[in-house]
Amino acid sequence: MSDKPLATFSVVDRETNQPTDLDLWSPVAERHKDHFLTRWRPIFDRHLDEIRANGGNVDEVVQLRMIQDAHWQWASKADAIEGRLDWASFALEGQGVTQGLMFAQTAGFAKEPSQKGKPLVKVVLLASAPWNRPTLAAVPRFKGVGRILLGAAISLSFHEEFAGRVGLHALPQAEAWYRDVCGMTDLGVDGTGMRYFETTEEQATAFLAI
Repeated sequence: MSDKPLATFSVVDRETNQPTDLDLWSPVAERHKDHFLTRWRPIFDRHLDEIRANGGNVDEVVQLRMIQDAHWQWASKADAIEGRLDWASFALEGQGVTQGLMFAQTAGFAKEPSQKGKPLVKVVLLASAPWNRPTLAAVPRFKGVGRILLGAAISLSFHEEFAGRVGLHALPQAEAWYRDVCGMTDLGVDGTGMRYFETTEEQATAFLAI
């Protein structure tokens, strides 16, 4: 792993209303895996325990709190893909703590009609730390983590000479964001039961220009 981040982004810490730098790292390092296990996971577990204790429709409450990703195994997944040329991992770090994580595969193929069959980067996992989510924090700490990580996936696609093409399956609460904010093409619900989105070269270029 490089001793320097790939890029640095300035965002506002909404707790202090002061500018803060977020560093983009690749690949994911041991400290990022440790932050998930010791910082993220306890928050997810606390919410899941509360939901179970209160009864009711667990799946519905999990969706309302935007924690469908609580079961994702970031640390073990990072170990499994380490050294593989067809995978890339990214961590967004700020104030000494991991603020976002993303795993992407560089062996996907486009489904969008005008791009069908062309290579793309497939975002497999993308998440922001729980304290950055409006459903889990009274004052979400950092806004823009997801946008920075998606931009990293698009930049990776251009680097791989895939013309910015990116594909991903969206969790239900993120569908409108990918479609209406990021400008990705909604290709509908596929065999996974999830809604699938892609960027064309034009959409990718427009996203990076924002």
